[in-house]
Amino acid sequence: MDEALELQFNPRRSVSDVDSYVNRGKQRSEAARARHRHLPDIRYGAGPLATLDYFPCGESDRPLAVYLHGGYWRGRDKGDYSFVADGLLPARCNVAVMNYDLCPAVTVAQIVQQVRDGLVWLDAQASNLGFARGILAVGNSAGAHVIAATLARTGRSDELPEGIIRKAYLISGIYDLTPVLSITVNQEIRLVPDDVPALSPIRYRFAESTAYEVLAGTAEPAGWVRQSQDLVSAIVDQGLAVGYHPRPGLNHYSIVEELAAADGYIARLVGRDAQA
Repeated sequence: MDEALELQFNPRRSVSDVDSYVNRGKQRSEAARARHRHLPDIRYGAGPLATLDYFPCGESDRPLAVYLHGGYWRGRDKGDYSFVADGLLPARCNVAVMNYDLCPAVTVAQIVQQVRDGLVWLDAQASNLGFARGILAVGNSAGAHVIAATLARTGRSDELPEGIIRKAYLISGIYDLTPVLSITVNQEIRLVPDDVPALSPIRYRFAESTAYEVLAGTAEPAGWVRQSQDLVSAIVDQGLAVGYHPRPGLNHYSIVEELAAADGYIARLVGRDAQA
């Protein structure tokens, strides 16, 4: 283990009261599920955790906001994040909160493929579920990485088709996976050096039909913030539309709470684009 990298790239080392954020999110999510009509555990793929919870806003001409959770590809659950419906439904977004299979049962590459296939499946379900095509994809931490990886043009024959994601909101993600090789979480993730190039979306061009918003809390470690800054620079160099949003005083966990209410910064950002 590299102690310096551990402090920079293991959020549980940089935030002292992680459990308070986790518990508050679970309580908010339980309340959100009780408050909002939703369809739980819709299966979008073959994996054990390839399910999503769908919160309709009741308007089939409104877009779908898809939320993908963090947890370093090895933890957490969609049920911990139902609270994002509290922020996104008032913006007249239909909302899907996705699960995905977790390491070490699967690899990061398999997670990216699973989510890529799930987004294609969701796009095809627009009429059945009742939403307008052109997904607004929101992810934090590992979820942000996976969304970015689905949009990276790596030359694969099964790349995500252009146009499925209208806009991506990448919150406190990691986009160059090199540091993961040297920190303790890799005991479960099990990356090897040969995995890193293909799974680091910052090394590739991005989908040109998608616009991008990149967010990071200023209270996060400098190395983690730099990942977001470097991603913005890479997207700018490609000539694509991207916004960068450093969120003052927020850490890796508190930044996600900006999706917990309609007046949260990220909820308002998505809501602005949902009206466009």
